[in-house]
Amino acid sequence: MKKTKIYDLSLPWGVDTPLWPFPGPRQDLVFSRGEYLGRFHKRSVIYTGTLHAGTHMDAPMHVLHPSEGGIMLDKIPLENCYGTGIIVDFRYMKKWHIVTEKDLEDAEPKIQRGDFVVFNTGWHKYWRWDNYAYYNYFPGLGPKAAEWLIKKKIKGVAGTWGATDSPLWHYRLAETMPWLDKEYRRETGKDPDKLFPEYEPCHRLLMRNGIVTVENAGGDIDQITGKRCTIAAFPFRCEMADGGMVRLVAIVE
Repeated sequence: MKKTKIYDLSLPWGVDTPLWPFPGPRQDLVFSRGEYLGRFHKRSVIYTGTLHAGTHMDAPMHVLHPSEGGIMLDKIPLENCYGTGIIVDFRYMKKWHIVTEKDLEDAEPKIQRGDFVVFNTGWHKYWRWDNYAYYNYFPGLGPKAAEWLIKKKIKGVAGTWGATDSPLWHYRLAETMPWLDKEYRRETGKDPDKLFPEYEPCHRLLMRNGIVTVENAGGDIDQITGKRCTIAAFPFRCEMADGGMVRLVAIVE
């Protein structure tokens, strides 16, 4: 018999889960006790908070109008959430690295047509340890990398990053993340509005082309990095959701 091993590429989360953008400590996720019957040891928990918490999938409706194909989470075809994939090793990348076409061309294993590509930037090590570094410094995608992936006709993208787009691709940065705008200008002497003149271009580019996007990957990813495997990330069937938590896994026979 073939032996199957499943690697959990999801991050643990709860009341102390950091959310993007992260300017400092806060609690936006609330888990309250809805019902508890001591005799039967039964508990029913009520969750209040964003659906974009922890390892989650963005629905096209999150950034696209219905006329552009902006569908809710329950309408994403399940076949788009499962298939052959690779875990790419980008752990050599440093703070604010924008993934280039060369990075993608040189990736090992080679990115092939139809792959579900999971990027390991190593940034999951900061999850719930240094949340500021996690959300403000991660290496990430820009539009040129997104266009390269689209030409490859990949199935999905996931990464150990706080968002599908680099933190710098959130124009105008002074409005969306003023603390990061000041830090970037001070450290580099450059104007982020000129270098990154668009708000989340990769979100729109990828989802317009039917590419599934999963944010905040991690978990056991270091154990499977550099391997080809089967990737699965099924969202729950909510008719009102513009995103939702998934259990991202890598399956190896």
